Amino acid sequence: MEVEKYREYLISTWLPEYEALHSTRELNVAGWNMLLDEVLSPLVEKELGMHYLGNRIWADDYSEHRRRVLSLFQQTDLGGTFKWGWNFDFVPKISGKNAVYARTDKTIFTHFFENIYANHDQTKNPGKKTDMFFDRCRIDIADYENSMKEKVEEHTNAFYKTLPLIRTFYEETKTYEQTIKMIDTLSESSYYQLIQGNGLYITKLFLQQYVGMGEDNEKKLREFFPNEIQRESFCKKFAGIPVRET
Repeated sequence: MEVEKYREYLISTWLPEYEALHSTRELNVAGWNMLLDEVLSPLVEKELGMHYLGNRIWADDYSEHRRRVLSLFQQTDLGGTFKWGWNFDFVPKISGKNAVYARTDKTIFTHFFENIYANHDQTKNPGKKTDMFFDRCRIDIADYENSMKEKVEEHTNAFYKTLPLIRTFYEETKTYEQTIKMIDTLSESSYYQLIQGNGLYITKLFLQQYVGMGEDNEKKLREFFPNEIQRESFCKKFAGIPVRET
């Protein structure tokens, strides 16, 4: 891999009086996006069959009204880990007071997801989380080529360290029924309740209606929204849930 092209994207965050004393730099956002695409997209395509959509998101094509989505889960703007989940073409998301679909490559949204910080199977050890983290920092211009190669290896290793978790998740959500069970499992986690909020519950109601599970799904959806505009907007989308093919 040719790394020289990334040199123009390096920036210094040192104060001017200290910059000459330190040789470490970081990639700017544009440079990091380019690196993510060049390094990770071939791996994601090979191992998971997903293609790059831009904006640090990979996905496959829709099948049975859903598609797998892999994207960055960022704690800061400087680095992050992966998150993986599902997008459904009949499940809307909240946008202001309205329910809107997220079914195009540009508007794609992960309706529910998992990441490395709280695995759904607490009996499994996902490994050291630091090994699954990657960033755009600590590039040494005094040893630029080797430093960039190390940065490429960091991203590659993080992907392969995370890959078993990703594969297990998708293996255990192969059917809609399994997917609903997974949402129930994640909903028991205070961590996922915090970061995914009401989206888990709303998604579950839509999926249950699609597969014919649960009782009074529409009633529960109506009771969930105190705002009339939101309630009617979501109920309108709820009425448009497609008929499941048998």
